[in-house]
Amino acid sequence: MSFWTHESLRNSMRLRIVYLGLVRSKVGKKEEEYEIEDGSSLLNLLQSLAQTYGKSLKDLLNADENRLDPTFISTVNGILKDSSHGSKVILSDGDTVALMTLISGG
Repeated sequence: MSFWTHESLRNSMRLRIVYLGLVRSKVGKKEEEYEIEDGSSLLNLLQSLAQTYGKSLKDLLNADENRLDPTFISTVNGILKDSSHGSKVILSDGDTVALMTLISGG
């Protein structure tokens, strides 16, 4: 499956992406509309975002793997999704996806 963003796609869907915490600081924005191929999974979206925003986000997401960093949290339309199995979470046009990491420190 190929991924494209911010271009006119024949079979595309538009998502609202909300960035929180460390993810927001890596991306440099609170939210955006994002266009991706119709039928894409959460993992496809994260791989596309990592490609768009570069190494710092790619390292945070660990999106080169077929699984994601377990400290990464995502919601789709307000429902927590298992990011470690992002390929099983299929997105739909108009979905709102929130991306964040667990708080750490001590």
